[in-house]
Formats: sequence, C-alpha cells, structure tokens
Amino acid sequence: MSRGLFMLLTTIITGCTGNAAMQEMPRSDSQYYVSCPPHVFYCYRKSELICQTGYRVLTVASWEDNPEMIIECN
Repeated sequence: MSRGLFMLLTTIITGCTGNAAMQEMPRSDSQYYVSCPPHVFYCYRKSELICQTGYRVLTVASWEDNPEMIIECN
C-alpha cells in the first residue's frame, strides 16, 4: 500500500513541477506573442492594445506564473 502511495505522490509532484513551453509555430507579420503575468485576463487587454481593429486568439497557455498567448490581428 505504501509503495503505491509513494508512486502516486511522486507522479503527481513530478507532473506538477515540470516546465512546459508553448509550441513553436511559424508566425506571420500580423501575429504577435503576448506574455502577461500574473493572469490571462491581462493577455486579452494587451491584445486589444496591440490590435486596435480586433484580433483572433490562435493559442493560449495559461500557466500559473506566466500565461501567454499568440494572437493574429484582423
């Protein structure tokens, strides 16, 4: 029992502490990378400031410490 519990806790801790990055994808001139700690809400506000005519969200990575998005301006 304790061995199974140890393996479960190890898996959870390892999975929660790993670093993950957004997938690299080729971007056009109208696409922008937006980083916005501490909340994803700020990404949307920054996107409105970058693309004043509107934008489309291509990817969202809402990590706890550093959420980020890739957007495309209309």
